[in-house]
Amino acid sequence: MRRARPWLGTVVEIACDDLPAIEAGFAAIAHAHARMSFHETTSDLAALRDATPGSVVTVDVETVRVLRFALNLNRATNGLFDVTIGRQLVATKFLPRVSALALSRYNGNAADIEIVDDTHVICHRPMLVDLGGIAKGHAVDMAVAAMRAAGATHAIVNAGGDLRVFGPDAEAIWLRRGDGQLGGSLKVRNLAVASSSNLLFRRTSRGAEHSPHIGLAGKAMFTDQTITVTAPMCICADAMTKVAMADAALAKRLLAPVGGAVIVTPCFSEAA
Repeated sequence: MRRARPWLGTVVEIACDDLPAIEAGFAAIAHAHARMSFHETTSDLAALRDATPGSVVTVDVETVRVLRFALNLNRATNGLFDVTIGRQLVATKFLPRVSALALSRYNGNAADIEIVDDTHVICHRPMLVDLGGIAKGHAVDMAVAAMRAAGATHAIVNAGGDLRVFGPDAEAIWLRRGDGQLGGSLKVRNLAVASSSNLLFRRTSRGAEHSPHIGLAGKAMFTDQTITVTAPMCICADAMTKVAMADAALAKRLLAPVGGAVIVTPCFSEAA
């Protein structure tokens, strides 16, 4: 059976032969959306951006797990991976404006986030945290855990290209080139896969081209390729696509201990 629902700014599809397990998976996805959506006014991210700097904010345990992952990766990549880029993404209209306050007010960075414990966070300066793809990847991991707990033995959870397969059988996963066309496939079993590209997702504003992927010093990253990462967990696969887009060698070094890999699919013009 295959079921699809709109969550996390995309369409989430779950394939499984156990309907109660599918429902358990979607419940986990819905929970992640409610707590970690940049758009939702009642999410934990909204609470963090609206809080007085230096105050303790109560958030969901899953939000803290994702923030811990993000801050660890920020340190491991010397600031390359950064979830405090919401201001730049709003300024270039890749994210909606969520506050009437001037964007310049939100000048905090990853170093200004303090995790107090499993359910409490302090932002020492105002900031726009965007968990984006890693929230989506973590939601996939949450869905897999919920489905396994419900008794499922084999399933595919696909959240707009962030996907994870579990069970005894390998599944063929198609990869897209930077131009959106199919560019090959790979077989995966008990593995997560995520891809990122921006050839078709750029915008021009005030004479400058912008990308939804931000690198060091707040500079946009551009690639005509599709970067695909395989890893045991979907949160890791998604996050490392952004790292690999800027520094493939660094991404490969960080993925090596968990058996992950980086796959680069060229765009049509490069393959011709």
